[in-house]
Amino acid sequence: MCGSCDIAFHFNVRYDESAVICNMVEHDCWGSEERKEHIPIKAGTFFELIFKAQYYGFQVSTNGHHLLEYSLRLPLTRVDTLKISGDVHVNTITFKNPNVTPAYPPPAYTPCQSFTGTCPPVTILNPVVPYQAYIGSIRPQQLIKVIGTANINSHRFTVNLMASCSDNIALHINQRFDQDAVVRTSRIDTNWGVEERDVPFLPFVPGQTFELQIHVEPTCYKVLVNGRHLFNYNHRLQPLSQIDTLEVSGDVTLFLVQY
Repeated sequence: MCGSCDIAFHFNVRYDESAVICNMVEHDCWGSEERKEHIPIKAGTFFELIFKAQYYGFQVSTNGHHLLEYSLRLPLTRVDTLKISGDVHVNTITFKNPNVTPAYPPPAYTPCQSFTGTCPPVTILNPVVPYQAYIGSIRPQQLIKVIGTANINSHRFTVNLMASCSDNIALHINQRFDQDAVVRTSRIDTNWGVEERDVPFLPFVPGQTFELQIHVEPTCYKVLVNGRHLFNYNHRLQPLSQIDTLEVSGDVTLFLVQY
């Protein structure tokens, strides 16, 4: 956008029309639409969308493939604002020097991997359950934090670390209030592994807020609840680089997810 009124580039994905619409707005007047009768982003899946500014307009790519080019009708020097709205969940926004990399094919998508890096962690406030986020390939020293409240009449809730390429679950944490148990296991090639249940204390109480921390260690996941060590879970799915998705579901309300 150019400030808060004029829109230099309007990129609109319309699933009801099976099309991507490009346009502009100047002095509250819409211009003529440019349509692409193909939507490369499947609803319910993760995607990377890159806009590369050129002297004549924008090159747009999705998941490493060129999508379209849009010729600007307003000067690029006026563009100073990014606005995102609609039915989408945004994990990460990155601005890069235009002289570093081309828009397509882009480098592998890699959000900040640890709290010790140069970038701050990604923080999502009040996400809706069920919640799923692409968190990038995990690595040792990474910290994943989930703050929420088990619902008053909670039966079960689940936290998963998954590999999106295979649908394998590296770490499945399943709080079962009906069994007074915190069950941990993995699902590899559609097969569930042996369950682990031993814990020094019952960490979750219906109606009470908790902070769950998953520390990625070289040999295991170290899990703490409200600052107290709950269990270690040895890695069953390797290499760790294939594990890239966080999922939370069940009878729980989330206040914060950070990775």
